[in-house]
Amino acid sequence: MGADYNADCAKLRTGVKMSKVLYMLPLLAALVLAGCDKPESDLPVNTRLGGEFTLTDHNGEAFTQEQLKGQVSILFFGYTHCPDICPAVLARVAQVYRKLDEAGEADQVQPVFITFDPERDTPAHLKEYLPWFKADMIGLTGSREAIKQVASQYGVVFIKGDKEEDYLFTHSDYIYLLDDQARVRKLYPADFNIDEVVNDTKSLL
Repeated sequence: MGADYNADCAKLRTGVKMSKVLYMLPLLAALVLAGCDKPESDLPVNTRLGGEFTLTDHNGEAFTQEQLKGQVSILFFGYTHCPDICPAVLARVAQVYRKLDEAGEADQVQPVFITFDPERDTPAHLKEYLPWFKADMIGLTGSREAIKQVASQYGVVFIKGDKEEDYLFTHSDYIYLLDDQARVRKLYPADFNIDEVVNDTKSLL
């Protein structure tokens, strides 16, 4: 009887150990999967800039901030009749996009251009103008009130000149890097370092 009792106890202990192992397996699997997640970027979230908006894209369709989610965005405000800064910045953004394309990562990145000159930058004009930069850019326009609102949300300042025709704007010229939740993660000056933006963008993918 003593031998049978010891054998039963051994089986019971083995069963308890197996139960513990089976109980721990889901937890171990979760830890392994968590270890496989992409590392979190060191870029902080800017909670003071950004927000919801509704504008019109270069195809004449409504475009909201929600449509920026799911990809990293490089956002810039300007106007197509700008004689110097805006086209130069758009060209630099295009260089960033091409470098990401060479790395096979451009499909996760969306350059976005928001005009503050809706009278001249109609959807049709944006659709004709932006492809020159070969960066798959989305152009956004809208009512003057809507543009003022989104510009304010991103801390953008623009002042229209006095001329009735061929007018210019005095404006801020920051570039905004947004993560896949459409949150601002970094601002850059107009003469930003291209490799810096490429590397920062990759850190958010």
